[in-house]
Amino acid sequence: MKRAALFFLFLVGCGLAGDSTRPRDIVRRSEVSYQEVAVGLEGAVLIDSLEWLPFLPFPGSGGIFEVEGAYAAIFKNSAADSVQVRYDLRFFDDEESLVDAFIPFGQPVLLAAGERRIVQGDFLVRTGDAVQASRLELLHLFARVRRIE
Repeated sequence: MKRAALFFLFLVGCGLAGDSTRPRDIVRRSEVSYQEVAVGLEGAVLIDSLEWLPFLPFPGSGGIFEVEGAYAAIFKNSAADSVQVRYDLRFFDDEESLVDAFIPFGQPVLLAAGERRIVQGDFLVRTGDAVQASRLELLHLFARVRRIE
């Protein structure tokens, strides 16, 4: 299932397939911010092509609604040194309210000097509001970049 989800994410990212999970008035967006960057590494790590695909919300236990999905981004290190990147994903609805935050597995991401890597995975968003769960609009990736110690 994971490979199928990532393949579909690739098709959506390339514009070859539509996102049937979103309401027609929602336009999925993504943003990247750097929360913390080590001195001398400013601008050295670029994270781009952030794509994400949430699946349909489903009711979980205790009145919580859950949305599973997949994401992928390209991490590039243009520094002469190896770096580590830690990041979290924050999900917002169409009213720019924070719905949930998610810390992906497999961190930190270690990048050798000049390395380019596709970073991908699954996420799980939880909320007590069914409408909010169905109106996810923005995935904001917050990154922290440091030298490898």
